[in-house]
Amino acid sequence: MIRKLLILSLFSTLLTSPGCRKPFNPETIKGFSSALIVEGVINPSGVTNIYLSRTLDLDDKVAVKAELKATVQVLTENNAAFTLTEKGNGLYSIPQLSLNSAQKYRLKIKTAAGVEYMSDPMGVKNTPLIDNLTWVREPGGVGIYVDAHDSQNNTRYYQWDYEEDWELRSLDESLYKGMPLSNGKGSVVSRDPKETPLMLTCYKSGRSTNIDIFSTAPLTNDVVSKHRVVFIPDNSEKLAVRYSVLVRQYALPFEAFEYLSMMKRNSEQLGSFFDAQPSELIGNIRNINDPKDIAIGFIGIASVQEKRIFIERNELQSWGFRLSCVNPIVKNNADSLVAFNSGQLIPRTPIISAGGGIEAWEGLSINCMDCRSRGGNNNKPAFW
Repeated sequence: MIRKLLILSLFSTLLTSPGCRKPFNPETIKGFSSALIVEGVINPSGVTNIYLSRTLDLDDKVAVKAELKATVQVLTENNAAFTLTEKGNGLYSIPQLSLNSAQKYRLKIKTAAGVEYMSDPMGVKNTPLIDNLTWVREPGGVGIYVDAHDSQNNTRYYQWDYEEDWELRSLDESLYKGMPLSNGKGSVVSRDPKETPLMLTCYKSGRSTNIDIFSTAPLTNDVVSKHRVVFIPDNSEKLAVRYSVLVRQYALPFEAFEYLSMMKRNSEQLGSFFDAQPSELIGNIRNINDPKDIAIGFIGIASVQEKRIFIERNELQSWGFRLSCVNPIVKNNADSLVAFNSGQLIPRTPIISAGGGIEAWEGLSINCMDCRSRGGNNNKPAFW
């Protein structure tokens, strides 16, 4: 999310400046693709995930430019190091840390190019438990809400993120497939029975991309009540079969809350000359040898509290998701069966003539017969 917000912040003043009449050509704007983005929270007593990436130019074709082959470490006050393992796609992880809440720690990053970044010293924040995680069917979709509180009134600044998984299902088992003939025409053959279940049931996952923060500082009590962390709009495929979300809660230091609030404002309050104008974002991670080179992001250390819930399709009323399918009838001859050669149309069932032979095939588009074509995979989550 940070990489998207940064681009918006950098160019919003250009887009809102009065009197600009010359065409805006994104291809002439370069040089913002070198900034390092650091996302994540150091967990003092559990799994820590840190994501590294680079900012994008407006004409970049990729959604994320991951920072690969970096060395990422958590340093103690006496410079002992806990090294995170690279997992791919810019993710660096360590399964367990055991940090002393009385000490301060720093995050150190050395890129593949040899550039070193270091965070400011950070203390450990204790995060209160998530009291409840519930879902509500509401106008326009399903909202997922969190309740929490700190009876000591010490937290005040909260952040949430989440990971979600959902099941995909095809309309029918795929027992047949098209087979091109050597003369360029087509035929239909039985599908390998081992492949059929792989096409029928898949799983898909995602993670939050928005900045979700909340402060109880204006309140008498440190209580978070019915804060919506996820919204799933009507007709979404996420709730077509089964859905699960794991919500994580973090306590923030005031400085991190201020940083994230500024970033949130810069991304959400743009487009009008009367909106708040973009503010300079200064995080707590800097190039060791060049203090002006500040990484994008604010890393904190906080215990992580999490809860998971499941939502079954049969728990919902009037959930209107429907697959959009192409469903032609294809004559059973070599010339017509070419329609199945590309694999984009799959033979679903044979249509039997009065004489008992196959006179045609009902076809169905691949998106309705192979869940993998909709971005699913066959890696069933361990908690499923």
